[in-house]
Amino acid sequence: MQDLLILGGGIVGAGVARDAAMRGLRVTLLERRTVGWGTSSRSSRLIHGGIRYLEMGDIALVHEALAERATLLKIAPRLVHPIPFLFVLERGAWWQWFRIGIGVMLYRLLAHRHALGPHHPLSRAALLRHEPLLANAPLLGGAIYQDARCDDIGLVWSTITNAQRHGARIIEECDADVRVDGEEIVATLPSGQVIRARSLVIAAGPWTDAVRTKVGLRDRRLVGGTKGVHITFPLSRVPLTNALALRHPDDNRVMFCIPEPEHDRVVVGTTDTESTESPDALTVEADDVAYLLRAVQHLFPTLGLSLADIRDRWAGLRPLLRQEGSASGRSREHKILREGRTLTIAGGKLTTYRAMAEEAVDLLGEVLGQELPPCRTAEELL
Repeated sequence: MQDLLILGGGIVGAGVARDAAMRGLRVTLLERRTVGWGTSSRSSRLIHGGIRYLEMGDIALVHEALAERATLLKIAPRLVHPIPFLFVLERGAWWQWFRIGIGVMLYRLLAHRHALGPHHPLSRAALLRHEPLLANAPLLGGAIYQDARCDDIGLVWSTITNAQRHGARIIEECDADVRVDGEEIVATLPSGQVIRARSLVIAAGPWTDAVRTKVGLRDRRLVGGTKGVHITFPLSRVPLTNALALRHPDDNRVMFCIPEPEHDRVVVGTTDTESTESPDALTVEADDVAYLLRAVQHLFPTLGLSLADIRDRWAGLRPLLRQEGSASGRSREHKILREGRTLTIAGGKLTTYRAMAEEAVDLLGEVLGQELPPCRTAEELL
């Protein structure tokens, strides 16, 4: 008899497995494909507070994410690295320059003792000293602030490996039949093996509602994700030395250009659009690619970038809580729903996965009717 069965091998499921195993629980995680196959390996690779979430009023989320950024920099130094960002603004928007200046300083204040470096406005001349490639961009000025980037799939694998080291059992390529049967969870594997557990955590990202239906839980329509598309260029074609945050010339959405010297490329992203596609078969549509290409053509008009320069492209589906309003305005907050011996984790973001897992395992103590040891995932290295 297992204490916990987890459905979903993305970063959140991996985080729950690690935390629960470190607290002495007997844990089995089932993943229908391979760990990290979905959204967790198709991200912008940012570990960040989310400076644009300040505009949405998500102060508490930004504060939590900045604290988690500091934690991940400490426990995963091989996988998470600080990176300065330049926020660039176009000509003719002086009020925006003041607004961004205030925003980056607030970002610094929310990070408190975890701040990583300078956060302040920059004139156009100062911006060009930092990044000469912007010389022909239609710039007013900008700001500098600090964040971090990561190896997203590496973070999943390291978390899973650490969970296994603490005794968790991980089973991949496993489309099991799972049922809640009174006081226990029963999973029948394709091989016929039966696993029984005292509790269940569903951490299925964009598949959350489908997994809940398959398990026999009430359809609560928890997740209403949006699709994020990224494209990459060879570093030789876009020789950036700094990561950039910018507003798209079409709709003023914040997006990023991030150099990854270790991969000899620059990542450009991301879109944030409604999608009715299955997360099993996401497509990168021509309109999404054209949207991202227009932004870099506008910012670097003399580089002559075209579709032929794009090296790679990918799409991921954000497992956001279902909300009203525009796709890009949806909160990255999360929710943990308890139904008897089952917990469903919905929403959230890569940066806060460890805190989400800690909250879930704390709640599992109540589900199991036992006092669990304190969480140690913020201390032990990955």
